[in-house]
Amino acid sequence: MKKLMMLALAAVLVTGATSALALGPLDAEAELPVYSKYVWRGMVETDDYVLQPAVGLGILGFYASFWGNVDMTDINTSDFAETEWKFTEIDWTLGYTFGLPLFELGAGFIWYTYPQDTGTETVEFYLGAEASVILSPKLYVYQDLDAFKGAYWDASIGHGFALGETNQLNVTLGVGLGSESYHGGYFGGGVFIPDTELSASFTDARIVADLPFHP
Repeated sequence: MKKLMMLALAAVLVTGATSALALGPLDAEAELPVYSKYVWRGMVETDDYVLQPAVGLGILGFYASFWGNVDMTDINTSDFAETEWKFTEIDWTLGYTFGLPLFELGAGFIWYTYPQDTGTETVEFYLGAEASVILSPKLYVYQDLDAFKGAYWDASIGHGFALGETNQLNVTLGVGLGSESYHGGYFGGGVFIPDTELSASFTDARIVADLPFHP
């Protein structure tokens, strides 16, 4: 698309169940959130309710996780695939994190697969840093190694507001920046910031609110 500039503002309220266990050196967590829609990096993948189960295991800084998206309606069903109550995306992550006095650094790989679209998959390498200061700023860089060869930068800040003794409302503000190859792969190319020669531009801005429930 020519002269494409995508700015998405996503406000999503999520409810679900989250649990975590500490088994000696092994940490395990699982969650089952429900979202009003699935928005990924400013792109609306499912414009209706979705279920996104996730399971993660960590030990000595190493981390492995499963994440999936299940369409709860038939909004994405086509003549080629029925998606209602089926996994439309499954992501596998392998990573490593280590802590410093004020920072936590991490790196790893994410393998994206799409069960209802046979043969479609890609792999990203990521680097990230999170600061243990006010508003918890985060910066992550994702480099696609397979399908698009593009890079995506994500920066965010957030804060939690206590609601009673056990519940907390988390609010996150974030922006995303995509390289020229990233835009070309996902949006078909084009000039993204008029009257400049920059090879990257902003892709999305977002506000996310979540209210976890801990049984």
